[in-house]
Amino acid sequence: MINKAICEQQEIDLVFCDLSMPGEDGLTFLNALKKQNFQGKLCLLSGHDKSIIALAEMMCRQLGFGMVSSQMKPISNTDLASVLHSAIEAVPSPKVSDKVIEFLRSDLDSAFDSHRLVNFYQPQCRFANDTQSGNEVLIRWDHPQYGYISPMAFLPIIDKEQWHVRLFFYVLEQALEDHRSEKLSGSISVNAALANFGDSNFAFQVLECCERYDFSPQNLIIEMTEMEVYKHNPTMFENFARLRLNDVELAIDDFGAGYSSLIKLADLPFTEMKIDRALITSCHRDKRKNAILSLVVSMAKQLDMRLVAEGVEDNETWAHLQSMGIDLCQGYFTGRPQPIEYKLMA
Repeated sequence: MINKAICEQQEIDLVFCDLSMPGEDGLTFLNALKKQNFQGKLCLLSGHDKSIIALAEMMCRQLGFGMVSSQMKPISNTDLASVLHSAIEAVPSPKVSDKVIEFLRSDLDSAFDSHRLVNFYQPQCRFANDTQSGNEVLIRWDHPQYGYISPMAFLPIIDKEQWHVRLFFYVLEQALEDHRSEKLSGSISVNAALANFGDSNFAFQVLECCERYDFSPQNLIIEMTEMEVYKHNPTMFENFARLRLNDVELAIDDFGAGYSSLIKLADLPFTEMKIDRALITSCHRDKRKNAILSLVVSMAKQLDMRLVAEGVEDNETWAHLQSMGIDLCQGYFTGRPQPIEYKLMA
């Protein structure tokens, strides 16, 4: 079994896990590793069928591990060097806690007022020439006791208190200020909830913010998840239309993770499609995923939609997606989400 004392005494950056080991299999080891709150990177090794490796990768992601690479045995010196190289980061990334902590309404209200909610920015890079086109904005809570906290810990309060508009404009204005002060460049992608589009003043407020911060609306991208896109109402359509009339772009996020009718894509004016990481992971060696991706790429191009691949974490996936003609990459391979002070260090 995994040595708990070693894990507590020192920080481990990279673990190689063979799926077939004497005494216990690698899957048991991975569960034990999770119980030790392992925060490093992981590389799976196996001589088994690729479909089994793909299942192990999905298990790892469900467990919450970070970068997951996989290699067939025996691993070559070249592949080993590639794994080691990908594990090295030039700029350290802040750790984000995924602990399940119950917060009160007053805790989050205070975080808003004291500006403890901070934007993290993840770069989006062009496959064509490996240059950065912009950033997606992700919110984190810089908690004085727990450090950086994932939004999963406080989104239930946002839902209960109906603070979706408050959160959206808090994030947007912080990003626009960073852009105005030249800490950011290129486009800005901000996530919105269905509740935002249900507010009749939403589009007007977005455009007013852009004007106040001297930011071109055509460089703003507002994202909605695939699951929410299909719960529409008349006010949402009005907001969509007004935003597009003023050149704000609209993206459908996590495409491929939902189960809704594709005909809705013909009804709504999306300009960008973000392919869910579940389809991207190991797509270069998974025939089924590759077949689905080919259809998605063809459909997006016929709909004149820009394609963003989420969850790209290694050179092999990058090269494969580049050959498919996908437009933008977003993932650990090209850059982790980081607060603005980390980006300025890069």
